[in-house]
Amino acid sequence: MSRYIDSETLQNIRSFSAFDYMKNYHPDLLIKNGRTDYYHRYHDSLHFSNGKWYWWSKRTGGKSAIDYLTKVEGMKFLDACWYLVDLMKVSAPIITVEQSKERKSFVLPLKDSNNNALIHYLCDVRKIDRDIVNYFIDNNMLYQSKYYKNVVFVGYDGQQPAYAFKRSIYKNFKLDHAGSNKAFSFSYANTNSDELHVFEAAIDLLSYMTILKETNENFITKNYLSLAGANNQANGDIPISLKSFLSRNPNIKTIVFHLDNDEVGTSATTYIMNRLKNKYHCVDQHPTKYKDVNEKLVNMKGAHREQTI
Repeated sequence: MSRYIDSETLQNIRSFSAFDYMKNYHPDLLIKNGRTDYYHRYHDSLHFSNGKWYWWSKRTGGKSAIDYLTKVEGMKFLDACWYLVDLMKVSAPIITVEQSKERKSFVLPLKDSNNNALIHYLCDVRKIDRDIVNYFIDNNMLYQSKYYKNVVFVGYDGQQPAYAFKRSIYKNFKLDHAGSNKAFSFSYANTNSDELHVFEAAIDLLSYMTILKETNENFITKNYLSLAGANNQANGDIPISLKSFLSRNPNIKTIVFHLDNDEVGTSATTYIMNRLKNKYHCVDQHPTKYKDVNEKLVNMKGAHREQTI
């Protein structure tokens, strides 16, 4: 059989996205990781989001199924093309149609009448300092939701709330609130400091502040940012939360990364640092003995308690 593929056929299979290929022919390999984000069952740093895919540990990405088959599965270009042609003849795929939606006004989840469950969870379970928790509650950046009793971390665009991340107190549930803009994820800015500390999660941010406070450092003297996940950009750009924070805070000169001690976190740190190293002094300070900063804090508190008994 001729290996030649006519231009019309090639154009048709080039328009077939990697996400639709996975969803139609290998749905068991897609693990949902958010409203529009999925990762590969056997490669947790390989993410599919907004019609594109990016493999953080390999620093490669694309959009089409051909890109995926050649870069991830290692197929030759023509073999990948004919494979898709034959596959679609046997079983015609259902194509995902991306519809633009009118952006609704952002409305925060309703507040509960108190923050008792939140305080117990963050201070007693996660070992975050009570003064730090109170600081963010007092500044309307942290509260307990009325329904489901979630911890809500709030990010601001100027004086207006623009982002909220919900973390369940009682089960493994965490999700951006509907209408949230990741460009304004949970953060703390100090214009008198040129140092930014970056974390995957808001709980790790508060945990690091607690560690500083334990060593008698003033926790509000630096800048802090939660990325709301290491992989919130599937096209290989730096996370929109970090890009936006840096554009709003031109005083930043040094960026210290405290991402998780796993493949996703370390790969994302390496990639982002390589993208920013010509403009900023970048430092990798991810926890080496623990999964994340909060686990480090919990172990520190446990060790201190044993010493005082």
